[in-house]
Amino acid sequence: MLDHLDHALRSRPERPAVLTAGRTGAPRVRATRGELAELADAFAAALHARGLRAGDTVGIAVRPGPRALAVLLALWRLGLCGAVLDPGAGPDVLRARLALARPALVLVLADATAQAVAGWARPLARRARLALPDLAGLGPVATVGPRLPGCAPALDLGASRRGVPAPGADLDADADAVIVFTSGTTSLPRAVVHTRASLAAGMATVSALFDARGDRPILGGTFFVLVPSLARGAAVALPAGNSRVLARQLHRLRPQDTYLTPPRLRDALGAGARFHGRVWTGSAPAGAGLLERVRAAGAAEAWGVYALTELFPAAAVEAREKSAFEAAGEHGDLVGAPLPGVRAKPDGSGQLVLSGPAARHRYLGEEPDPWVRTGDRARLDGAGRIVLEGRSKDMVLRRAENIYPGLYEPALHVPGVELAVLVGIPAGDGDERLVAVVQPRRGADERALRAALSEPVRRMGTARPDALLLARIPLSGRSRKPDRAATAALAARRLGPAR
Repeated sequence: MLDHLDHALRSRPERPAVLTAGRTGAPRVRATRGELAELADAFAAALHARGLRAGDTVGIAVRPGPRALAVLLALWRLGLCGAVLDPGAGPDVLRARLALARPALVLVLADATAQAVAGWARPLARRARLALPDLAGLGPVATVGPRLPGCAPALDLGASRRGVPAPGADLDADADAVIVFTSGTTSLPRAVVHTRASLAAGMATVSALFDARGDRPILGGTFFVLVPSLARGAAVALPAGNSRVLARQLHRLRPQDTYLTPPRLRDALGAGARFHGRVWTGSAPAGAGLLERVRAAGAAEAWGVYALTELFPAAAVEAREKSAFEAAGEHGDLVGAPLPGVRAKPDGSGQLVLSGPAARHRYLGEEPDPWVRTGDRARLDGAGRIVLEGRSKDMVLRRAENIYPGLYEPALHVPGVELAVLVGIPAGDGDERLVAVVQPRRGADERALRAALSEPVRRMGTARPDALLLARIPLSGRSRKPDRAATAALAARRLGPAR
């Protein structure tokens, strides 16, 4: 599909490709289809001129938008693998996962914002729970987009395009295409590796699910929304960050399809948004109540999509089907029938495992495995639909972010700490608050301990706790391990309802 997109962009170069919104919600053309194709050509030529060849791995720290999409198109064209450096993961996580990448990054492409997050703006970025390691320590850095003082040299977009492989060049479908460092399916998050084949299969599934037409825009900002929509000729509008502006944007744009995470949907509804066409949501639990609120706000259909970074998408369910399931008194969370090509089954412990053409090839540093362990307990009902029955006990899901406590808890064991765990407590509508429960050593000064914890807490990126509670942690079992359920209940009692 990415090869098809390259040709599709050139067939109608004058038409809008990527839209944004002004404060009134009025659409603005961020890039035309021709401009996007030209930018991808320029990136491909520049990377080829630097000596990068198929199989090399490039780090990507570029904000979502036309430049990021053009970079990914260029990498695809050259057969390069892109390692997405998410500033929400925290610097320690990225360093640990990048240590598994062999060979190491040959180049890091970063915009000025990413370099600021990793440099002079680090204190400000921490307030937004964003952090990156020193990019120069990961590999040579080239600036993409406007270059500000202190930035690395700009990528030379004036390089000759002679000798650059043509779009659709014969490349190995089993070669690595992308590495994503912010997901996992067990208590330890791992870097997900997709091949060209699995990435293409996932986008083909999304394309069939959306069935977008080229005469009306789509609202959504993810790669899996951008590529299929643009390939079908539809312009894609990036959702406004402000909820009130987003509500105006929806009113002005009247998109045929909208994709927003459940937290963003709730914020939009709170701002009085009206929807049009079909609305899709995923990355966090979306109950029938939320989907029905979206339909009541004007959507013709409201769909919940069950997807993982390891396999996107896996299943989908429309609001009316989900409501009927709940009205029948069935227990569990219906997420729908597996999409074409997806195989689903519970393993011996009741955990849902998935496989299919769109499944990731492996985790970085591990052997290939055709089955993805989701971390969700589930069953298949009589119609073959997936019904979730709860998540793995250690994973916390907060505002569409999977947080794995085991990765971050060691950082909490500063001098004066006897035991520390991260737990999730209910925050309403399927979301959770993340709480660090720390048991001080006997005689430890609590004020000094909180001060000592402030730095490791700031370094946790999107896993930064909502609250820090000093308390004795309940233990259970012969091994006297921390009882996470009891600790979560203790935190909920001590902290009270979320405000």
